Amino acid sequence: MSQIYEKWRDLTVNFDDIKFKNISLKKIISYPPAGNDVIEAEIIYNNKKVNSFIKYERSKMADFDSEYQNLMILNNKKLYKKIPTIYEFGSFNGKKYIAMEKIEGERISDLLKLVDKVDYLYKYGKELAIIHSINPKYFKKAKQRIINDYPKIDNYKEFDEFIGKYIKYLCENKPKITYNTFIHGDFHYANILWDNDQINGIIDFEYSGLGFREQDIAWSIILRPTQKFMKSRKDILTFLKGYKSISNYDSDKLKWCLINGYCHFYLMNIKNTKYINRLKKLIEFVYEKF
Repeated sequence: MSQIYEKWRDLTVNFDDIKFKNISLKKIISYPPAGNDVIEAEIIYNNKKVNSFIKYERSKMADFDSEYQNLMILNNKKLYKKIPTIYEFGSFNGKKYIAMEKIEGERISDLLKLVDKVDYLYKYGKELAIIHSINPKYFKKAKQRIINDYPKIDNYKEFDEFIGKYIKYLCENKPKITYNTFIHGDFHYANILWDNDQINGIIDFEYSGLGFREQDIAWSIILRPTQKFMKSRKDILTFLKGYKSISNYDSDKLKWCLINGYCHFYLMNIKNTKYINRLKKLIEFVYEKF
């Protein structure tokens, strides 16, 4: 049973006003937290009652066109199965929306007290390697984040002595970046759905497309402020062991991408002393041991 989320902010759209073509909205069930406006809803599709997630553009970084196109390619060419079926894709009031199948499953963050973390992290890393093995020839370049490049003074006003050393390393050692792998682009634990100890589905393909393999790996590993795993050397190495059971990566490039990601999150949360102290240990580990 998925978690039910109460409405946690005002939406930019009334979903009842959208003039859907393929579906009929019957009842809103939940308001999952996300950058865009997202609801879980009971709908009618092909004369059947089903549950769906409907997303409406809110974030400036939203790219529903890429998500729609890449999910259709993955499905039509049978390249990857653990993706939602799209029920409808359209626009309303000048912004895109997408309605898709609700895949049953729980997030690892909700399961940690009940499961073997090591087994889950191994499978988590392995699944990303499976995605990276998808034939890339059908896809366009993935949308890029500011965070994919090293931190700039225009983006962050506060720097400290600790982080300065590592930003210098990033500036002096930026690797040659190649966009030759199909990436998910947001293989964050909240987008991985588990059922019966297995990955049952992957969601949020807005940043998918041709991308930088090591950047995609790093994005999955970086510790977020409220995260209860990826806090230790063991967690990181378990994920990477799972990845290497299917594919491989360039250790130097991954080192750069991890330190770069940690530095960005450090600067975005510089007032959160407890969190940045954890990041300091992880940055030092990656810098010295990778």
